[in-house]
Amino acid sequence: MIAAQSVAGRIAYRDAQGQDIGHETFELLTLPGGHLLRAWCELADAGLWREVSLAMDESWRPRDGACRLWHADGRQHAMAFRIEDTAVHVGALRDGMALAPQRISTTGRLPYLGLHPLMGDALIVHERGQHEPGRFLPIPAVTNAVSPDGESEGPAQAMVIEAAYMGPVDRSVAAGRFASWHYRLRWRDDWPAADLWVRQGDGVFLAMTWSLTGHSYELVDLHDETKVI
Repeated sequence: MIAAQSVAGRIAYRDAQGQDIGHETFELLTLPGGHLLRAWCELADAGLWREVSLAMDESWRPRDGACRLWHADGRQHAMAFRIEDTAVHVGALRDGMALAPQRISTTGRLPYLGLHPLMGDALIVHERGQHEPGRFLPIPAVTNAVSPDGESEGPAQAMVIEAAYMGPVDRSVAAGRFASWHYRLRWRDDWPAADLWVRQGDGVFLAMTWSLTGHSYELVDLHDETKVI
């Protein structure tokens, strides 16, 4: 028999007026040999559905991932990522048609793959850690899209995300009250940093605010369990 730790949750997306504009459901599994994230995002304001799968090793570094975007006007886009020690290989489909494959060179193994679910954003804290509080440190990444909602359709590109650990704090969200770590994330120099709170220990997403869009995000439901197969 094999035991796997499962963390399943739901995140509410809200606009500047506090109105619900979408949600995300996710499951984060700790399995023999690593971790697996599965996420489903519905963004009413962007007219977008997003499906994400991300496999990581025991140190939370990505091994492979996939992202599917389905727009309200019927456009569809899918990308698959395979991570090697010196490169990320990307295959993509647009409306069922194959696009030219990409090879993105990396210096060493890629530490973070950003596919835009909020639970996926939170996973960057495992690479950033809690050392040098208050200082933004660069984290090399590859992403499917550099856009506020992740709604653009590629191509995939390398980028550097700056992350700062701000300290521990108790944080209350609709799903409960948790001992949390507070981080700030900056995806582009011309964008303000977003504030992120995650559960201490496993980095489960709790909340995020971002002045660029005025949107806020909050964990509204959470279930921890051990699954045995």
